[in-house]
Amino acid sequence: MKRKETAAGKGTSRKRRASDNTYFVIMAGGKGERFWPQSTGLVPKPFVSITGKKTLIELTVERARRIVPLDHIFVVLGREHLPAAKKCLPRLSHGNFIIEPIGRDTAPCVGLAAMMLYGRDPDAVMVVLPSDHYVPDSTAFSRCIRETVKVARRGNHLVTIGVPPARPETGYGYIKTGRKISAPRDADCFEVARYVEKPNLPKARRYLRDGNYFWNAGIFVWRARVLLEGLKYHMPDLHSGLLRFQKALAAGDKDTADAIFARLPRLSIDYGLMEKAKNVLMLPAPFTWDDVGTWTSLLRVLPRDTTGNVLRGKTFSIDTTNCVILTDATPVATLGVSDLVIVASKNGILICNASRAQDVRQIAKALGKK
Repeated sequence: MKRKETAAGKGTSRKRRASDNTYFVIMAGGKGERFWPQSTGLVPKPFVSITGKKTLIELTVERARRIVPLDHIFVVLGREHLPAAKKCLPRLSHGNFIIEPIGRDTAPCVGLAAMMLYGRDPDAVMVVLPSDHYVPDSTAFSRCIRETVKVARRGNHLVTIGVPPARPETGYGYIKTGRKISAPRDADCFEVARYVEKPNLPKARRYLRDGNYFWNAGIFVWRARVLLEGLKYHMPDLHSGLLRFQKALAAGDKDTADAIFARLPRLSIDYGLMEKAKNVLMLPAPFTWDDVGTWTSLLRVLPRDTTGNVLRGKTFSIDTTNCVILTDATPVATLGVSDLVIVASKNGILICNASRAQDVRQIAKALGKK
């Protein structure tokens, strides 16, 4: 009996130590223009209930909480989005929101978080992920993240997660894998041969057949120190700019800090670092994933009725097929239509052909100018 209690105690201790220096960094920038009219400049996509009753960022934080305590979860966002974020995440303390003075893409976002975490914990391991993706299987996600953290701890690697493609997708970037290497337990782990930009349809079909191309999900795991070393070598202007920004902020000179951040290179972490670095590894995702990039994405991730429609809110449809119809405002009725996106909210009403869902941002931008 005593031996069982001792073993259990040790197991609990090991589990607790394993999460002590693991931190989630959730990127919540962006404008969410393709999800107008529900998404707006002040309340963009992560803070909107698109796939169900909860917002996408709430679901992301819930997945993170299965792995680390709440105070190890940080959200990077613009100052203008802080009210929406706090409304969605009332239990997250103010200190767990990392404010960007201005959006400069994902490389400055990730670098800023890494410097902050490294200052707090030199052994910090960061799990970096977007706030607005669809991952319905939290158990498989948690298992994959834990294995990926183990890989990141074992060496000086930048580790990413690739999603096995389910279709010849032209809207995603891809990761081509190289040699398979050893990994904890039964987890597959590969060297990354190269990153591939969004392909045309013939290339996407070939990638699907080849079997060594994966969708780039934008999920990364690395030690903060390793990430900062990578930025210093491959993006020295960004690294030095972030140091100056931190120094000005520590001195209480907010205006200077904001001006420094505004001049940082506007680059994605993929283009600025991951495509150049030689120490990149990838683990395949054992979970369902979708970036929910447009309204028509809901046709993939939400249940359809018998005629192929995704319906939510007060809707009534006759002879209607393959449509996305959502309303949180006035009732919406349709008759004899197909392949449409119809969204009604307090901000406006959108009606567009499903094939033009990518172009909804044109409406958001035009209305923003007005």
